[in-house]
Amino acid sequence: MNMEIQAALDVADETDSFLQITDVIYDKEADFGYDALSHSEKVVFCIDHLLREMENGGFVQFIHHEAGAKTDDTLLALEAIKAKETHKLLDRLVDFFSDRRVPADEDERIELFDHIESEHADDIAELDDRFYDAGENLVEMTLRFVAKNLKDFR
Repeated sequence: MNMEIQAALDVADETDSFLQITDVIYDKEADFGYDALSHSEKVVFCIDHLLREMENGGFVQFIHHEAGAKTDDTLLALEAIKAKETHKLLDRLVDFFSDRRVPADEDERIELFDHIESEHADDIAELDDRFYDAGENLVEMTLRFVAKNLKDFR
């Protein structure tokens, strides 16, 4: 897999490079499960999930789908790629949860977040707006992370 990741890093277009890397990681995750991924692979996996959900509906979409179950790992992933602004925003979203615990169980997470959203819809919408305005290129930041941690992709 390391050679596949290196080849993907050599692709000139950063979006194509990122997509090739995520394809390799998603295949591994599908075959062996999330827990079989290395730390660096989990970083890419979580960043990709965050990006996909934010593009499709913001933080509500993120929490309502599988990505929300990995909120803690996504915060760690954002730290790993040094995405300080995005980390602050997701961290503020987690503050809305009692004891900062985002349930892994989808039904429990959605039910709880629906109550949070009904009380804090404007605040959540503001977090979405700030995410889109943050100017952090998470794809580029992730590619730099991958290049520095190539040995961790097995």
